[in-house]
Amino acid sequence: MDTDEEGDNDWDRSLESDMLETEGSSTDRVTSISQRVILHIDLDCFYAQVEMIRNPALRNKPLGIQQKYLIVTCNYVAREHGVNKLMSVTDAVEKCPQLVLVKGEDLTHYREMSYKVTELLMSYCPLVERLGFDENFMDVTEMVERRLKETCISDLSFNGHVYKHESMAVDEENARLAVGSVIAAEMRQAIFSTLGLTGCAGIANNKLLAKLVAGTFKPNQQTTLLPYSTAELMSSLTGLIKVPGIGYKTREKLKALGLVSVRDLQLYSLADLVREFGEVTAKRIQNLACGIDDSPVTPAGPPQSLSDEDSFKKISTLEEVQKKTEELLTSLTERMHKDGRRPHTFRLTIRQYTVTNRWFSRESRQCPIPNHTGLKITCGSSEAVPQLLGLSMKLFHKMLDTREPFHLTLLNVCFSNLQAKSSSKSSIASFFTQKCPTTTQMTSQQQVSMYDFPYFNVPANVDPYVFSQLPADVQRELLTEWRQQKPVLKIPSKHSHKTSSTRDKKSAAKGSQCNNILKYFKPN
Repeated sequence: MDTDEEGDNDWDRSLESDMLETEGSSTDRVTSISQRVILHIDLDCFYAQVEMIRNPALRNKPLGIQQKYLIVTCNYVAREHGVNKLMSVTDAVEKCPQLVLVKGEDLTHYREMSYKVTELLMSYCPLVERLGFDENFMDVTEMVERRLKETCISDLSFNGHVYKHESMAVDEENARLAVGSVIAAEMRQAIFSTLGLTGCAGIANNKLLAKLVAGTFKPNQQTTLLPYSTAELMSSLTGLIKVPGIGYKTREKLKALGLVSVRDLQLYSLADLVREFGEVTAKRIQNLACGIDDSPVTPAGPPQSLSDEDSFKKISTLEEVQKKTEELLTSLTERMHKDGRRPHTFRLTIRQYTVTNRWFSRESRQCPIPNHTGLKITCGSSEAVPQLLGLSMKLFHKMLDTREPFHLTLLNVCFSNLQAKSSSKSSIASFFTQKCPTTTQMTSQQQVSMYDFPYFNVPANVDPYVFSQLPADVQRELLTEWRQQKPVLKIPSKHSHKTSSTRDKKSAAKGSQCNNILKYFKPN
């Protein structure tokens, strides 16, 4: 996963917004935050596990998931042979000649399994926050409080490891975390028994520490961090790159100030940091270096954007750009159609290769998606991709002068500003943004809803096909009004006699909206 720009980093964004919201927080709030119990669930070699579930014959073989010329992850059998994540395919095969390679560039199966994990966790606790495909945070504080009321502390014990302790007795101070460790074990077992996936867990008082401590013992194990061990955990980090939420650009600025280690940042003058980064960011990054993080676990709901991207060694011709962009758009529009929502904004991102800044030089342009194109995406029409490709190339030419040589290493296409279809009966758009199956593609239930009503009752100026595409309840409502011949549904004839009666004027005003609906039924 590329996280080249801090603006694209979900962790950074959530921490910054939460920092703004909690300025001037009270002592009571600080106390309540210190009593939180946060779990971080991190699935083991996720892509490899998904492939082993799809093909159980791979379970005991060294397996590597290949994207382009890299091994993006591998199972633990392969790791025993010296294969590691992000190793080149050539080096991996040299280390382990019997390595089985599976192409992992199509993320469909991984994405589907990832959402199954999140849905399963949310069935136990509503406060679940996704982080990438293979990680989830859970705020189980309320679950812990309920169990503590029903449990005697003397009966409690820690499940799994306790950071830097071989054994630990449970007392009033650490009872919440002990119960959290039991819940973490239950969640891991639920994931395994339901989906066949193993994973690690970290249990702590905040998201940052839960994430950091989760990887202490791997694979398929869990670790609890007691508050007084926080300083020891933070000092064990080998550099600022290991602190979640401090991205590449921030690290480069800190490096220019002479700050390389976590300890450097902890001891640096806050006033000097504020001059360099501003008050909010300065406090945030210094707090992170000290293990302080009061950001809440925030259920995200459906993703706010959908994107597909591909990286490569080199693309340097317009024809290659068009071909690769068309491939990405085809995949993305299929996903968007399955999602069911309608995108209103399209963004194209490129990454250019430069000797001095090889990986961190992304540039983006975006534009609104025309209504007719958005409807084609929603309906799954094949005409959407050519229209989007035209938009893409216009954006591309705004970023690059193709008369000059260029060297791209990444292309990304993204739909954002996603909006659900309206279910309101009075919304014209909702009638015409439904999926548009042909008669032969419709299910028997859909066909029954179409033919439940005799079409001889449909007025002559109504297009029967458009009427057939309306939801059944709307069909019934319109037919009822037509049968009753309510004035509000009559479209006045050009030759009808004019009347000045107040009553007729009110009826006409009342029916204006319905008449607007009917104009869409007129055959062309």
